Amino acid sequence: MPTYLQIVQIPDRCFLQEVLLWVTFQRLPTSSYDSEGVEVHESREIYDYAHDHPEIVDEYFTEDECSRAGIPPDPYLRAILEGESFLEVARYDELLKRRDLDDPTREKFAREREQGVKFAAECETWQSHYRQAIEYPVSRIFVALKSGALNAQGRLLPTPNLEAVLKTLAKQDKEIVDIEPSAIPSSFWTLKGIEFDKSLAYNDNARYCHITCPTREVLAIFPGERQTVGGVQRVGDSFVLDELAEKLPVNSVRGRPSYPWDGFHIEVAAMIRDGMLPQKKEAAIHHFQEWFKQEHGIRPSRAAIGEKLKPYYEKFVRPGGQKIR
Repeated sequence: MPTYLQIVQIPDRCFLQEVLLWVTFQRLPTSSYDSEGVEVHESREIYDYAHDHPEIVDEYFTEDECSRAGIPPDPYLRAILEGESFLEVARYDELLKRRDLDDPTREKFAREREQGVKFAAECETWQSHYRQAIEYPVSRIFVALKSGALNAQGRLLPTPNLEAVLKTLAKQDKEIVDIEPSAIPSSFWTLKGIEFDKSLAYNDNARYCHITCPTREVLAIFPGERQTVGGVQRVGDSFVLDELAEKLPVNSVRGRPSYPWDGFHIEVAAMIRDGMLPQKKEAAIHHFQEWFKQEHGIRPSRAAIGEKLKPYYEKFVRPGGQKIR
């Protein structure tokens, strides 16, 4: 069976976090759309989950990505695929202190706590590998920003203190997303002041959040390691990679999609009825991205699916199922 490759759309701008993922793991920034059909990098919807950083990239890493970075497989992805769901250990400790628990429930929580301890240790070990993997890419990106080779823009906060900013904006009935992005001068950057996982940066005098870079500049400065692959033929807007040639991962579909949300809501309702809705919303997002891909050949963004799942988790899922990362 040959592998079919499809052309993907590249967003005009990508978040600083996506720059790091491209340089370290060769995860290509691609366009996707929110529930209203707006490209996510231009959407307000993606800022609904956090004040300082939008949820736009997967929180896990594939085996191929880890292999390219020279680190072990991501235990968080394994937990998602195997349906594991652990609370934080401190949360289990709180639950086990309750006197109204029956013996079976207490034993269940005790077993899950023990598994949670092991999983947390596994994640911490993996995180040490991750930090080593991004160390050199981080320095390369910093040099590009500091030298002015790579341009960036972000929302300049009126004060470096995020909590104070939120209080000030709340009094004005505004949100951070209401601040217009502006160009970030190269003199602003300090290596210790960049938080790539949140796409923000600060120094003693200023703080920028929602930082983005022109995607074309990113790909030009950091082209990635190239491999020649033979046996590729073009068929319309798709490319066919012969089964004897090296296989490449298939990325998201092209164009502005129209999502069948009615079928999605029926599927969610069925999972709730059968007790199959994952405790963690992240696991549900992953499940429904695969569901859309298999059932309809499309892949909505994490933000779009997360927005649709939000009322179900607020209504039916007990609080406290935070991920351990």
